[in-house]
Amino acid sequence: MQLGIFDIARDYALARNQFGSPIAGFQLVQLPLAEILGNAMASLSLMADVARIQETGQLEMVQAAMAKSTTTRLARESAAKGRALLGGNGVTSDYEMAKLFGDVEILYTYEGTYEINSLIVGRAVTGHSAFVNPH
Repeated sequence: MQLGIFDIARDYALARNQFGSPIAGFQLVQLPLAEILGNAMASLSLMADVARIQETGQLEMVQAAMAKSTTTRLARESAAKGRALLGGNGVTSDYEMAKLFGDVEILYTYEGTYEINSLIVGRAVTGHSAFVNPH
């Protein structure tokens, strides 16, 4: 999804002209493009590591939870940057950015939710559970 966000944002930046030139040449456009691509590459690397560990049969829930919370957080950040880069066009149906923005929100929520996955990681690194036991 993050690579799709990057492609849409980059294509838009190359096609959209302002002051007689493509906005792709503006610093405040290049920065979010670089950050979106960096987020995507970090997420891909993390998922490749998780897949490699899973192939050995040694994947633990905390590793999966960290991958889910981190990659969905980075995807959410990338979607926000991509949407902002397109300005008002980022929320129209003329471009696919609005759809990806909504899709990322769904992933952020239903992948066990960002907060729950983060608490699983927190429990592993502190040895204390933040989950409330009602009994």
